Amino acid sequence: MRKLFVIAAFVLALGVGLATAGPAQFAKGNFFLTPQVGFGSWGGSIPFGVNAEYAISENIGIGCTVMAQFWSETGWKESWITLSAEANYHFVRMAADKIDLYVGAGLGYGIYSVSYSGLITTGASGSSGLTLEPILGGRYFLSPKVALSLRLIAPFLGGFTGFGATAGVTFKL
Repeated sequence: MRKLFVIAAFVLALGVGLATAGPAQFAKGNFFLTPQVGFGSWGGSIPFGVNAEYAISENIGIGCTVMAQFWSETGWKESWITLSAEANYHFVRMAADKIDLYVGAGLGYGIYSVSYSGLITTGASGSSGLTLEPILGGRYFLSPKVALSLRLIAPFLGGFTGFGATAGVTFKL
């Protein structure tokens, strides 16, 4: 239900944003920092992290994302930490000044760790390793320096977290 609400809010923001025209918010030389929380299809906790992106051209941004997820039950603890480098293509020619839609991909490394009653194992079940994640994302700017962010991510190489999304607040620095 929570995922449906986030997606519905994003679609509503997109519709409202498309009704206004003006200059794009994504432009060469801009730097964006987004603290975010995730919604995934696996795991017993909410992932959290940060995304950073630098606009190297009018349409291309490069950056990185760090996400972490920790969960435990009696006798065991698990963690999943991912660091990825990303490249995104931004659709800046839209007639909407408050919307920044993009597609991209991230290549990174995920570290899975599990501890059973004090016995620590890193890379259990072969879950640590390279990750490849296609990304579909968007930002809705509330002001010239602050935006709401939503990213849909579907890891298909490495990782075990399944399809997910992140939502956050972007600051243009």
